[in-house]
Amino acid sequence: MKTILLTGATGTLGRPVAALLRTHGHDVRGLSRNPGQDFRADLTSGNGLDTALRGVDAVVHCASDTRRMGRGDVTGTRNLLNAATRAGHPYVLFVSIVGVDTIPYPYYRVKLRAEQLVRDYGGGVLRATQFHDFVLGGARLATRLPIVPAPDVAVQPIATRDVAARIAAALAAPVSGRLPDLGGPQVLQAPDLFRDYLDATGSTRRLVAVRLPGAAFRAFRAGAHLVPGHLTAGETWADFLQVRIR
Repeated sequence: MKTILLTGATGTLGRPVAALLRTHGHDVRGLSRNPGQDFRADLTSGNGLDTALRGVDAVVHCASDTRRMGRGDVTGTRNLLNAATRAGHPYVLFVSIVGVDTIPYPYYRVKLRAEQLVRDYGGGVLRATQFHDFVLGGARLATRLPIVPAPDVAVQPIATRDVAARIAAALAAPVSGRLPDLGGPQVLQAPDLFRDYLDATGSTRRLVAVRLPGAAFRAFRAGAHLVPGHLTAGETWADFLQVRIR
């Protein structure tokens, strides 16, 4: 059994990671700056991190301020790693996104900078493709409009529980540097996924595939966020929708 500190424990990925690691018998310390988790700490200021990291064998770093495009993530990662160094240098695994090194998107640049900090520390970096939940969120947001816009790009969505399984395996055999990228079981077109959502909810709204300007969208169109050679055998988009949309 290991004592594992998990940042972002209440997030989309953090919840299934915590649940899976606990079923494996690990002592998981959920970290949050808000009350309700095992340890209360602030990554941005560093307050509380030394206490949370005391006696830890490994750290899984899932926390990210996605609503503000990663604002504070680099500082938070640096503070976490500095505290980890003071705590005896436990293994740190950082969860990132496929394509952060080639897609000129502001949030991805933040992720890439945080990756480098973790690699300099000697930790591991696991990049995954977009979560099913992320695609679902995009579809829900688009359906607020009279005509549903869907980005004309391919996607390779993956279940968070499949990412959690890879994280658990990585902690069992820690490796420094970048781990093999992790992709979902299928490469699909985003307009088709949005249409699946409309069908599942009984909506008859018109859907339009859109192409956006800019270098970032061109990189997405070119598939820089995909890893078709690293497919998992996990939950498909159709399976996910069947469970989430009733």
